[in-house]
Amino acid sequence: MLAAELAARLGAELWPSTAGDVELRQVGGLAEAEPHTLSFLANARYRRHLRSTRAGAVLLRAAERGACPPGVAALIHADPYTAFARAAALLHPQPAPTPGVDPSAYVHESAVVEGARIEAFAWVGPGAVVGPGTWLEAGAVVGPGARVGRDCRLMPHSVVAAGCALGDRVWLNPGAVVGGEGFGFAPGPAGHTKVPQLGGAIVEDDVEVGVHSAIDRATLPDQHTRVGAGARLDNFVQIGHGAEVGPNSLLVAYSGLAGSARIGANVVLAAKAAVMGHLELGEGVRVAAGSLVVRDAPAGATLAGSPAIDHARWLAQVAAAPELADRVRALERRLAELERRLPSPTDP
Repeated sequence: MLAAELAARLGAELWPSTAGDVELRQVGGLAEAEPHTLSFLANARYRRHLRSTRAGAVLLRAAERGACPPGVAALIHADPYTAFARAAALLHPQPAPTPGVDPSAYVHESAVVEGARIEAFAWVGPGAVVGPGTWLEAGAVVGPGARVGRDCRLMPHSVVAAGCALGDRVWLNPGAVVGGEGFGFAPGPAGHTKVPQLGGAIVEDDVEVGVHSAIDRATLPDQHTRVGAGARLDNFVQIGHGAEVGPNSLLVAYSGLAGSARIGANVVLAAKAAVMGHLELGEGVRVAAGSLVVRDAPAGATLAGSPAIDHARWLAQVAAAPELADRVRALERRLAELERRLPSPTDP
C-alpha cells in the first residue's frame, strides 16, 4: 500500500507531502524496520531509535515530526498506537475462512451451520447454530443448543458449552471455555455437595477471550454469566458463575471475578487483580495489578493494594513505609539505651 493511500485510510497527515509514493508492505519496530516497513512511535522510551530507523514511514505525533531522519515519511496522527493497530490489520489481513465442513468434523443433523468453516475434528452438537463467516478450527466444540453468531473465530480446543451463546465477531483463543461448570459446592459434615450449575453464559458482540480463560455458566436456570460487547479478556482470566463484565472492559492476565460480581463499562483489572463475589464496581473503575477488591467501588475509582483502597491513599502508605520503619528502629534503640541505664531489680 502506498503511504498516501494508507494516510488517507487512517486519517493521518503525510509529511512531507511528496512522500506519498513510498510503498509499504509490512509493519515492524523502529530498530528492526526495513525500507518497506511501517513503524510507529508512541512511547518516549523508543525515541532514540527514531533517528536511526530505516523504516519507509513512521506513525507519530506532530511534536515528533522533526525527529524523523531524511527519507523517512511521517504519518502524523493524534493516536499513533491505535492508528498502527489499524494499519497492521490493513497490511497483514487475516485470511477469510472458506465455507465448508471437513469430513472428519462432526455436525449433528439438527444443527444449523450456514456459510461457516468447520475444520477437522471440530464438534457441533444437536440443535446448535453456527452463523455465516464463522470459523471453527481443529478440535473446537459448540455444545448442544449453543449459538454462535456471524464472523466468529473459535481457535483449536476452544469450547462453547451447551446452551451458551456468542454474539457476532467473537474470538476465542485456544483453550478458552464459555459455559464451564461454576464453582458451586455446599460444604457440610459429609463433605462438599455439588450445586448443579443450571444457567448459561452469554458473550456479546466483538469480544476477545484469551488462551485458557474461563467464563463459567450461572447457577440458576433463569440466570446468565455475561460479558459485555467489546470487552477484552487476556489469557488465564476467570469469570465466575453469574458474574457480569461491562462493555469495553479490559481484564489482564490472571485477573478475575468471583461469582455474582458485577463490573461496569470500561473497567480495567490489571494483572492478577481479583474482585470478591457479589461486589459491584462502577463504570470506569481501575484496579492495580495484584489488588484484591473486597468492597463495592463507585464509578471512576482507582484502587490498589490488598485489600484494595483508594490509589492515592495506597501510594501515601507505600511512600511512608520506609520512614516509619526508620522511626521504629530509632525508638527501639532509645528504648534499649534506657533499659541499659535502669538499675537492675537485684540492686540494693
